[in-house]
Amino acid sequence: MTTAPPLPWTVTSILERSYMLARDNFAAFFTVAVIFGAVSLVFNFLSLGLLAGLVGLVLSVATAICLTWGTLQAIAGRKPEWEPMLRQLQGPMFGRLLLLGCIQYFVIAVSAIVVIGPLFLIPLWAVVIPVMMVERTDLGGAFNRSMDLTAGRRLPILGVFLLWLVIFALGAIMILAVLGGGALGSLAMWIYGALAGIVMHTLPAIFYVVLREEKEGAQPAQVAAAVE
Repeated sequence: MTTAPPLPWTVTSILERSYMLARDNFAAFFTVAVIFGAVSLVFNFLSLGLLAGLVGLVLSVATAICLTWGTLQAIAGRKPEWEPMLRQLQGPMFGRLLLLGCIQYFVIAVSAIVVIGPLFLIPLWAVVIPVMMVERTDLGGAFNRSMDLTAGRRLPILGVFLLWLVIFALGAIMILAVLGGGALGSLAMWIYGALAGIVMHTLPAIFYVVLREEKEGAQPAQVAAAVE
């Protein structure tokens, strides 16, 4: 008996899937995002300059690691909870994943200086964190594997990221227009940032499993189940 080929994924299908994953696991995902966001908010209020920026970078990557793990659990058919997600900070691979994510985020941010940089790097490195998490690669191996998996599919991958960014940017503009940049506006943006994050951080894991399915015939649930 032959196995049916995987259904092709589209920008629309990934947008819908990321929204549904965030919605169905809202309580756990939002709790994790709010905890990390609260620490970042405190550092911002303390006006620590560069230190606040570095702490924010580390916290963003830590959030991505925990929510990527949670997304893979959901794809595997398990119900992710916020405490096991936070326990990933104590996992044996956390240090390596944190370094990987910091390099990824920092280089993409610096590449924004030349404007076109992020548009090239975001889809190129879209799945580095789930690659390392599932396949236990080293740093170079994670970047290379991501480049291999995303080859030929980078434009729709970029399209998904950009569409969500535009949607959330419009929401942020509306919040600031109504509440301003004071304490109330900052509090609202903190909550809104957490809401946006739980959607955006599902994307690397989703792309990883659909690309594995598309290019290698691997079943998404089986791929995701490799992470416990």
